[in-house]
Amino acid sequence: MLRADVPELLDDLTRMYLAYQPRGTFSGLPPVADKACISWVKEIIETSIGLMAMSFEHLVVGHAALFPIRDGICELLIVVAPQKQHNGIGTQLLHSLIQMGYEVGFSQIWLSVEKSNFVALHLYNRCGFERLAFTDGAQVEMTLDLKQYSPTVTVKVGKVMNRGVILVNLHDSCKRVVELFLNHSVDVLPVVSDDGVLSGILSQSDLIFKPILQRKVCEIATQDVVFLHESCTIEHAIWLLQTKRLRCIPVVDDKHRVVGSISRRDILAHYFKTYEQSDKNK
Repeated sequence: MLRADVPELLDDLTRMYLAYQPRGTFSGLPPVADKACISWVKEIIETSIGLMAMSFEHLVVGHAALFPIRDGICELLIVVAPQKQHNGIGTQLLHSLIQMGYEVGFSQIWLSVEKSNFVALHLYNRCGFERLAFTDGAQVEMTLDLKQYSPTVTVKVGKVMNRGVILVNLHDSCKRVVELFLNHSVDVLPVVSDDGVLSGILSQSDLIFKPILQRKVCEIATQDVVFLHESCTIEHAIWLLQTKRLRCIPVVDDKHRVVGSISRRDILAHYFKTYEQSDKNK
């Protein structure tokens, strides 16, 4: 769960940084001395905007903040507790903080990361950060132009999605579903009730066992479905596709009826179409 790093949570955030080992990892931060570390965390709360990742036990396990520098440019800090790293927390924090930076009016995010930190570099590259220069130094400076980020914030899923989605009914036989998979280039099939309400999802891997072909869809469909509303932004769709490692996400309307689906291919097609249009207008 993400929370704003408000003063009321200062003690929780301070405990995370005091427990961080080894301190001084990020160009001398967090400060090694306890007293200096406590003062530094207090200064962060007062001079930046940020987010904290909370565990189910309501402990702070990650923190990301933007520090204003000059003329709409801000500096990024992102820290995840060592025992919670490689679980997608940093990715979620970064995506949410980028959107926050855009919404409050920053034009550019700047950061510095160790050249040997390949995990962080890969994450920043995926999110659109670009290197300022290639040098022999130990640190790499990167920036993200938030003006280019704006299309993924404002464009709605309903504008980009595929409306020709193939649906299967809860009462259909699995044999019919196999035929659909064989005859159409789809990875997953949304499952709906008689009135079109999203009720589950089926993938090809759900149907590879022969005895299952005589059963009904309602018996084997995955009911815990990740879905998007048509009014969501494609930025949120991108975040779900990446963090959940999904191939396709069903899209629903206000009555939870399936009205389409969105995949990486749909988003790339939108980008390409937009690029072609802008190129013709030059």
